[in-house]
Amino acid sequence: MNAFSPTALRDTLAAIDAQAAARRLCVALSGGLDSTVLLEALCRLRDRLPGDGLRAIHVHHGLHQDADGWARHCEALCVRLGVPLTVLRVDARPAPGESPEARAREVRYAALAEALERGEALLTAHHADDQLETVLIQLLRGAGVAGLAAMPAAASFGPGLHLRPLLGFTRAALADWAAREGLSGWLLDPANEELRYARNHLRSEVLPALRAHWPGAAAAAGRSARHCAEASGLLDELAALDAAHCVAGHAIRLSALRGLSAGRQRNLARWQARQLGLAVPDERRLATLLAQVLEAAPDAQPQVEWGEVVALRHGDLLWLAPAHALPEPAGALDWPDPRQPLALGPGLGTLALVPSDRGGLAGKALAAGPWRVVARRGGERLELPGRAGSRALKKLLQDAGVPPWIRTRMPLLEIGGALAAAGAQWVDAAWWAPAGEPAWRLRWERCELPGAEEFIVGGAAFC
Repeated sequence: MNAFSPTALRDTLAAIDAQAAARRLCVALSGGLDSTVLLEALCRLRDRLPGDGLRAIHVHHGLHQDADGWARHCEALCVRLGVPLTVLRVDARPAPGESPEARAREVRYAALAEALERGEALLTAHHADDQLETVLIQLLRGAGVAGLAAMPAAASFGPGLHLRPLLGFTRAALADWAAREGLSGWLLDPANEELRYARNHLRSEVLPALRAHWPGAAAAAGRSARHCAEASGLLDELAALDAAHCVAGHAIRLSALRGLSAGRQRNLARWQARQLGLAVPDERRLATLLAQVLEAAPDAQPQVEWGEVVALRHGDLLWLAPAHALPEPAGALDWPDPRQPLALGPGLGTLALVPSDRGGLAGKALAAGPWRVVARRGGERLELPGRAGSRALKKLLQDAGVPPWIRTRMPLLEIGGALAAAGAQWVDAAWWAPAGEPAWRLRWERCELPGAEEFIVGGAAFC
């Protein structure tokens, strides 16, 4: 591995970010050896940065009795170096059954992303030994190439970038430089000695024996991670090519998906989940998902869930969505002033009244009342303009191809206790004004239900 120095750090930064010399840099400062060395070395390069181009952030988790002292240590270090410091206080207490490590990491990165300025780069002090640990942990979890790619040297983060410029240096190399520079006094987190945490156990019990036989283990793991990152990028490119004819809007077209090999089907499903910012299903869930959606009868409505994600199929389309995108149907809501949009509830958007030149609710509807918006209860019927007899709303929704999770949440307008309109699509003949007369339509807006972009069309009329 490489010897560490400020010059080597400068060259690494230039290699992973061409704009590093002109970009404002923000160091995530824990106060330990690694982040202390990173900040000290950057201060040696300060004349090559913009005038206000270096600052630090310390995240105060509040999980340890010495947390206040750690924050004070970082403040003193930054005062000595003349570096502005922000201390972020967060609540990182895990919920019952939640991993303390995962909770602390999630809260820490969320706080850092929120504190980062546009175009700024967050620098963390992850080094080659951290990368080795990450590769081994991912391997033991059975990860694919995306997981084995481990930590990238540069990635988008919040409004800026996340850079890891120390991945090419071992912790020993950082300690050697600190000794040559006479640095000392960095913090030691006692949590790092708790072997009940998987990473600490690996670091304390496994890696010393591994290095004894393979001194170059960290460098080799770094190369493997880079190879896996390249392979993962190629798989993403393949998925993007497949998505061009398999993905419509936010949904996957199953008829096109069936034309792919099994490996490409799985690759596309994982890629689609990542594109939507969702958790990727594990191997078992993914196999279940594809089997159910591809082998089920055409009129089946399979639903597969993992974590906070739900997969929904309707006809030839498959949606992946966060579970919260299927909120409970709205209860009955009074609409005292139809000229003002009505909020239907979290995830369900709003209902608004808009002018229509293609027919719709007649002017007499505005003078009638009371207006009330309700959810489907079953058995609703509408008399459609120009058609004899009434039609079951259930049949109208089925014929229009509206997915069942949208049917159950479609807002129905009652005027004076009678059904007057269903969503943006149908108006009862009793309240109908034909094209050429003043008329209004309902517009269902900002709905987050899966498939809303295909099946909730503001202003579209089926009457």
